[in-house]
Amino acid sequence: MLLSLGGDGMAYRELLLKLSARLRAYYRKRLGAGCSDAEDLVQETLIAIHARRATFDRTQLFTPWAHAMARYKLVDYLRRSRVRASVSMDDCEEFFAMDETEQAAAARDC
Repeated sequence: MLLSLGGDGMAYRELLLKLSARLRAYYRKRLGAGCSDAEDLVQETLIAIHARRATFDRTQLFTPWAHAMARYKLVDYLRRSRVRASVSMDDCEEFFAMDETEQAAAARDC
């Protein structure tokens, strides 16, 4: 990363290639090997890293910085893909219990 920030295009290309492989493994491990969205997440993460590379602190390690971006992309994906179902209250009558407290108490008194 440091060489690429210094303008070394070949170093940047190598960084992206190595990072792509690690990101694929990261997302497949968390989403399952059959998840077709893993490759999209790899690309989104690489774009985010490219767009924010000027914010990278050269005194810090690169791996935790890149991992944080990957984790944020994963969380965003999971939030977007969560299934949200809604049911009309009219269709839920059987889920609401009737208050039978007084009837039960009266039956015990007999």
